Amino acid sequence: MRTAAGSTLGPVLAHLARPRPEAPTRLFVAADSHVTPTASGTWKVLHRSETRLRTAVDVANDLAVDAFVFLGDLTRDGRDREYAAADAVLAELSSPLVAVPGNHDVPKVWDDYVAPSAAAFGERYGLGTYPRRVTVGGLDLLCLDTASAGGRLTETHEGAVSAATLDWLRRTVDEVDHPVVAMHHPLFHPRDHVGSFPESDFYQLQNHTTLHTLLADRGDVLTLAGHVHLPSTAARDGVRELAAPSTCSFPPAGLLLEAGPAGTTVRLVPLAEGAGMAEAYVRAAAGNAHGQGIAAHADDGLVTDLPQADERVDTDVVGADVPGALRWR
Repeated sequence: MRTAAGSTLGPVLAHLARPRPEAPTRLFVAADSHVTPTASGTWKVLHRSETRLRTAVDVANDLAVDAFVFLGDLTRDGRDREYAAADAVLAELSSPLVAVPGNHDVPKVWDDYVAPSAAAFGERYGLGTYPRRVTVGGLDLLCLDTASAGGRLTETHEGAVSAATLDWLRRTVDEVDHPVVAMHHPLFHPRDHVGSFPESDFYQLQNHTTLHTLLADRGDVLTLAGHVHLPSTAARDGVRELAAPSTCSFPPAGLLLEAGPAGTTVRLVPLAEGAGMAEAYVRAAAGNAHGQGIAAHADDGLVTDLPQADERVDTDVVGADVPGALRWR
């Protein structure tokens, strides 16, 4: 299927048993646009950052989704001119925007300028302070600030969930029928998603164990995360994580999430044609360890051996092991 914006809806990344709302709900999920009107190069393909975000907006508009969910690192480094460029693109959205900040969007001690706080980010994009519950169709999005953890993560790109947010989440997650946690930093390490991956301190939330235990106590929770630029999924103890790709780096893409009474289907939506996709791959393969890790997994079938998870109940597969999925009971 080709959208009017020129993008072809790609393959199914995952068929999920939940969320399973009565009201059909469609989300376009994007992350890590790193918008900059001045920088170029790197494995993030910064000179395409505005163009790719614009394509994501055009595709979401064409698909008439219920919300455009952005999972952080909207800007390259939180500078005024980067926000201005991103805002000009987001102004073209015809669906509601639900956005959480990333580590590149908030203040750091090494900045020689004033980046907005996470609260200011929330005000700018209509959510106010975090955490925030936003109902979209049949889903309840529980939006967290993992980028600053209440303003204390100014000396690192690592992420965490503040104690106050954990208390709020503990109360709120049991009040909703179809919780979807939206945050920037992943709950699971990339190794939990795809196996081997370059080592780093900041790929996973600092207090991921505490958050995972909280969500596992509820069960049937979907989390959405960005940060790693890796389209993938993993599940453990009733918690399913869906990691979004970057709109600019390889593979430049977004996710179309379609939830309804039969479950949730997630599609990978490319935001570049062949030449653009090839440019992003070449830059990732020649980039830092992070970029090389993503390119290596692409070589091993990361974006071709799909779906990564299939939780549909089918009498032909009951009792079988489905690659990349849960074991059927």
